[in-house]
Amino acid sequence: MIDLIENIENVDPEAIIFQEDTTNPSSDIILSVVGGEDEEIKEERGRKYYYLIEVFLAKEFVEDWKASLGYEPSAEETAKRLYEYAINDA
Repeated sequence: MIDLIENIENVDPEAIIFQEDTTNPSSDIILSVVGGEDEEIKEERGRKYYYLIEVFLAKEFVEDWKASLGYEPSAEETAKRLYEYAINDA
């Protein structure tokens, strides 16, 4: 997730973030552009990944959250806050 945060401006806003273990903010993620039907679970390389949040929503959230702070958060702090938002509020 930290790598994604560091490069989020270059990620397709139509992509969706899927996470292998939604109870662990450090678990693997994949990006996928899903066509047609919405998918809650994506299988790749024999592993299941679960819907977390759309990239365009993640970008909006990160921009708004950073604007509300009085400092520039680290990528790790931003990734943690995005994860919390995606799991609890999105």
